[in-house]
Amino acid sequence: MDVKHVGLREIKKRMTRDAIAAAALKLAEQKGLNEVTVEEIAREAFVSPRTISNYFASKEEAVLAAGDLGIEKVLDEFSSRPSDEPPLRALRELLSDYAREHPDHLRGASKMTRLEQLNPTLRPHRIAREVEMVEMLSARVAARTGTSVTSDLYPSVVASAAMTAMITSLAIWSREELSDESLPRLIEDAFNMMTAGYPMTRQEPRTTDAPVETSSP
Repeated sequence: MDVKHVGLREIKKRMTRDAIAAAALKLAEQKGLNEVTVEEIAREAFVSPRTISNYFASKEEAVLAAGDLGIEKVLDEFSSRPSDEPPLRALRELLSDYAREHPDHLRGASKMTRLEQLNPTLRPHRIAREVEMVEMLSARVAARTGTSVTSDLYPSVVASAAMTAMITSLAIWSREELSDESLPRLIEDAFNMMTAGYPMTRQEPRTTDAPVETSSP
């Protein structure tokens, strides 16, 4: 098959997936997730219910996909970073750059916290998705460092720490309604705390976009 056609097919599949996810999120915000049916999502996305089942196992999965952190793109770029670059440094740069380039997408992701409070059935699906992201990242870290996901602590610890830094930064950014420019700085602050060994922080309430000040233990 023509490589060009394969590429176009993948783009079309991604567009369909995104349309379904956007429709599911829109309806969940309007009506509450419990009141939304797969048939309604299908009508909103201009697809059939069967098409939805090809992409998502449940309406909860579809809603959460609208808030996807874009980890697949980060993973692809992580694999192509210089081999001598420490993994945490590479992830700090990639995740902060992603936040800088896609604030609107991440605003959508931040809606998930509020939506989950209203729709508790989202929680197990969100946790499962976060576990999946950590597992994918662990595999990339292991491949990059010559370690094993099954027998070495390193890849899973690095991946878990990186995802926690991203998710926590996103939660603070959303809750405090900070500017677009502040999210990359929050992510960088979180990674800097990790690489510094989590020193005690003396921090006034954040009223500006200034970086976090840290002191020695």
